[in-house]
Amino acid sequence: MVLGLQGCSTVRLAYNQAPLVVDWYLNDYVDFNAAQKPALKTALEQVHVWHRQTQLPAYIETLQKMQRQITEPLTPARACDFYEEIQDHVLTTLQGMVRLEQSAPGAIGLQKLANLDASQLAFMERKFAKRNLKYREDYLTGTPQQLREKRFEKSLERTEMLYGKLDERQQALLQTRLGQSGFDPQRAYAESLRRQQDMLQTLRSLASPGGPSAAQAAAALEGVFNRAVLSPDLSFRNDARQIKLHNCQTFAELHNSTTPAQRQKALARLQGYEQDVRALLRQQ
Repeated sequence: MVLGLQGCSTVRLAYNQAPLVVDWYLNDYVDFNAAQKPALKTALEQVHVWHRQTQLPAYIETLQKMQRQITEPLTPARACDFYEEIQDHVLTTLQGMVRLEQSAPGAIGLQKLANLDASQLAFMERKFAKRNLKYREDYLTGTPQQLREKRFEKSLERTEMLYGKLDERQQALLQTRLGQSGFDPQRAYAESLRRQQDMLQTLRSLASPGGPSAAQAAAALEGVFNRAVLSPDLSFRNDARQIKLHNCQTFAELHNSTTPAQRQKALARLQGYEQDVRALLRQQ
């Protein structure tokens, strides 16, 4: 998310405000009660400190690897290496959020946050339904041509954020490759529904008069996160692997089509991100 922001000051501001933003985001999905909100606030502050101290150095290392590569030709395998490295960072953060609760002195009570009542679970389910409606409007409503155009516009925006404006030849390459990716928005939607039900069922299983222990809550939530990254649906997992390989090939071809000026722009962008992360690390 941070890499999608524009400007150094925005990146630093967003990261420093992360506990507040995530608090707002989670409350929008769960509607925590007065007893849970202080525990949530403390938990997010602890995670933020842990993330700054232990995870930012890993992001710096990844950004440096990308900088060394960005001015050179790129192979699909190398592109996939970067994708998997970033995916590992995300999973490590999700796992760290629940494991920190078990290891930190004076733990803040993850079990309180996981033990949601029926009204809160119903609130979450309604929020999921609202998000699902937005997904269907964005990715499942319209002609195939309209849906392809939406995907192209989003991909073009992300790509130009790194390299600057793409020429007509590069845009045509991106559009052609997107059309060949095999991405099925209906299949992706079904997987999203599975993840939502996984979360709801897990939280319902933890809801009890006494509440789960911290260890039980942590193990259950870590399982949800792991299954979100690596789906238990083997057919979906295989399709996702093929799409990932195709996307790696697309990114490599697009990168190799860029001009020296575009690569220098991308290098400057990555250097700016590294400076931001280093500045954040110094703020401990």
